[in-house]
Amino acid sequence: MKRFSQLTVSATAALFALCAATSAQANSSNSSGWSQEFLIYLLGPTIEGTAGIGPASLDVDVDAESVFENLDGAFLGMYAAERDDWGIFIDTVYMDLEADLEGPGGLVSGELGNKQLTAAAAATRRVSENWQLMGGLMYTDIKLSLDVSGPLGDRSASRSESWVDPFVGARVGADLSEHWHIGGFGYIGGFGVGSDLMWSLNAGIEYQFSDRNAVSFLYRYISFDYDDGEGLDRFVFDIAEHGPALGWHFRF
Repeated sequence: MKRFSQLTVSATAALFALCAATSAQANSSNSSGWSQEFLIYLLGPTIEGTAGIGPASLDVDVDAESVFENLDGAFLGMYAAERDDWGIFIDTVYMDLEADLEGPGGLVSGELGNKQLTAAAAATRRVSENWQLMGGLMYTDIKLSLDVSGPLGDRSASRSESWVDPFVGARVGADLSEHWHIGGFGYIGGFGVGSDLMWSLNAGIEYQFSDRNAVSFLYRYISFDYDDGEGLDRFVFDIAEHGPALGWHFRF
């Protein structure tokens, strides 16, 4: 397995440092009426779909084991804050991945390079003890490279593309017992503004072992349907990423 990149280590260390700093201010945050939480997690995703640059396209089907073997870097985290039924929610995913792929019919083979950043930010409104509505924007930045070999020879292409998707969704959470909780969130967006369609569903269970700390077990699914340009300017990112995740949840 390749080591995580320096960016991954730095981002993870920064998050832990931020949590440590905010922990010292937890009492003052609570007295002001704000409740806040961080979740940092490790995802074992399966990645599947179609990626294309110009006339070159490849079917993507990478399982979790292959993802970890070819991962150069990753950072995945969430943040939420709430006061008086109003709040904010932030969901960030960064992955730097290289993988060997095969085209339709096995006639074409190649290598995919994908540096992906998605950052979603939403305003939330609590409508009941267990439910929040949310609406916001997701920024997606993709740096895609394809090296393709086939009957017509070898071809290489690279392209960077970024877009913003509006979305709406909801969060839900409930206590099962003193220490066990369930929760999840989902949203749908794009609507042709950025991607044709973007949607995500996420659900999990957590064990809270102290007032501020919990271990979370999640399953995440996110799907992009993005297609822009024609001919040599064509860019396709029709990709679904899904899999189990293990995380650390910190509240203050």
